[in-house]
Amino acid sequence: MKPPPGPPDVGELSELIEQWAEFALDLQRNGYGLDLDNWLNDVDVRELILEALPMFGREELGELAVKLEAADQAFQEGTRAFKHCVWGKRTAHKEKWTPRKNWWYFRTPLQSNTDLEDDLAKLR
Repeated sequence: MKPPPGPPDVGELSELIEQWAEFALDLQRNGYGLDLDNWLNDVDVRELILEALPMFGREELGELAVKLEAADQAFQEGTRAFKHCVWGKRTAHKEKWTPRKNWWYFRTPLQSNTDLEDDLAKLR
């Protein structure tokens, strides 16, 4: 019989927030040069953070909360609202993602590239 999982590791959350922060700042400064698959992977990091946050108290988060807020702001400034979920309508419905709660899935880069824009134009 396997032992129950241990307590959540704030170090793992810290790594996710660091990854999100680096991505958001780079996006804000340089735009996005990769395709839709990469965009989905990059914004999925923010979803993982959302899922992990309830496992930690304010005391545990401390500076991480400040860093996350700054990264979210940088992401917002480097993106624009998009009319669809970047994963598509079916996935958004299945996962119950909304523009209010999971806003990162409803935004696209301000500075993009032709391949990504072509893929985004096909989304429904």
